Amino acid sequence: MKKILPVIILCVSGSCFSQTVRADDYKVYSPVVEQGEFSLESNINYSIDDRSQYNRYLSHVDGFEYGVTDWWKVEVSAEVEKEGSQSMRATHLKWENIFAPWKPGENWLDAGFYIEGEKALRNGDPDNIEAKILLEKSTGPFTHTVNLIAGHNFGPHPNPGLDMGLSWRSVYRLNDMIQPGFEYYSDMGKLNHIEEFSDQDNVAGPVIRGKIGALGYDAGVLERLSNAAHETTFKLNLEYEF
Repeated sequence: MKKILPVIILCVSGSCFSQTVRADDYKVYSPVVEQGEFSLESNINYSIDDRSQYNRYLSHVDGFEYGVTDWWKVEVSAEVEKEGSQSMRATHLKWENIFAPWKPGENWLDAGFYIEGEKALRNGDPDNIEAKILLEKSTGPFTHTVNLIAGHNFGPHPNPGLDMGLSWRSVYRLNDMIQPGFEYYSDMGKLNHIEEFSDQDNVAGPVIRGKIGALGYDAGVLERLSNAAHETTFKLNLEYEF
């Protein structure tokens, strides 16, 4: 583990890679790993907009997740996408890793790392690598989670440069089944050229999450805060644990 951590930190800082921060990835990750836990996951996002180039966008990601150790969790998934009147098409294969070297509550602030490799399935699309620093803090009945994102694409037709992003979630833990809250996502642009706020992809809105038996859910409605974002996006993330 001591040998792995410096590599993870180096990658997150941007010296290894970068990916275009995916605007369709509306999920906030917690630095929590449970060894031996196996789950099926399905993440669906649907966007509507009065601008035709943004309207009726659909992303559907399905995957298998497994807690390999008490500090390392992996997920393999595939994504299909649809834009406007186009047909659904398989677009990416993904390999996600979450590293949580510290136990929840061990430090004042829970922290972990996320690394994802993404293989494009359409000719001409670039492959991607993405890294995130995962931070989480509970205060009373509230839990606040922040992901600091760096990404890079490579291969055919890449968009050079290190992309920067941020995702944030705050929820009220009413009980295990119902946890209302709020989420915010920002694609800030390139590290060497952070866009003006109006030109960034920024969305925010109310969410509700929880767990009913073995089924975890995370649903919400995200509204556009800047010009580059979709006007309204509906998100539904489901996870079934075995």
